[in-house]
Amino acid sequence: MDITETFQLFLPTEWLEFFDLTNIIEKPYGWEITLTEKPDLIPRSLKNKIAVLNGYLNPIEINDFPIRGKPTFLKFIRRRWKEEGSQESHFNTYQFHHEGMKATKEFGAFLKEFD
Repeated sequence: MDITETFQLFLPTEWLEFFDLTNIIEKPYGWEITLTEKPDLIPRSLKNKIAVLNGYLNPIEINDFPIRGKPTFLKFIRRRWKEEGSQESHFNTYQFHHEGMKATKEFGAFLKEFD
């Protein structure tokens, strides 16, 4: 089992349906795990149209449970699409965290128990 497969064990399976684990970096301040949206997840608004990749949105960064005593930061990279010949951007939305929080739903619930 390589490091990517090992880290996938720590991530919710629902995320792995939509994102590929593309990078893991151990930094002095903690772990940085990058998840990139799968290339075949074209937004519904472009169904039955010719969709082309139109770059990426700014990454969403949130905190998750610490790993081996170090903070864990998840970076989600979402794709931006457009209909061929159009300039209007389309993208998928996901519920990574509760509104106003910068922690995963599970980690946020865990922290609330200690509040």
